[in-house]
Amino acid sequence: MKSSLGVLLAAVIFLALAGFEYWQYRDQQAYRQGLNVQLMDLSARLNSIEARIDSAKGEIDKIQQNSLGGLIESANDALIEGWSAMINSVEKELERAKKGIAKPPQAAQPNSPSAQPAPNNGAGPL
Repeated sequence: MKSSLGVLLAAVIFLALAGFEYWQYRDQQAYRQGLNVQLMDLSARLNSIEARIDSAKGEIDKIQQNSLGGLIESANDALIEGWSAMINSVEKELERAKKGIAKPPQAAQPNSPSAQPAPNNGAGPL
């Protein structure tokens, strides 16, 4: 009788522990499921907030481009581009002039009017 009582007591303790473990397992599953739902909700809210931030950034960019500072910056960029183009054309003309000067002068004919300078008698046109 003593041994059957020990076996019965061991079985009751085992069933109690097994039941407690099963209850903990189900409680942990419910907790994880709740966390997953919260995580999915937070992820959806984060995506919504990121979309709103991107939209706001686009609007801010448009406002900055149309603001006085944006217009001044655009005008400044156009002015710099214009000056750069003018400097480039001046540099090209200087290079052409250097090449023209570097060419040996052609022999001038002695009787041609361009070969002899005009006399300067002080009575030039007024």
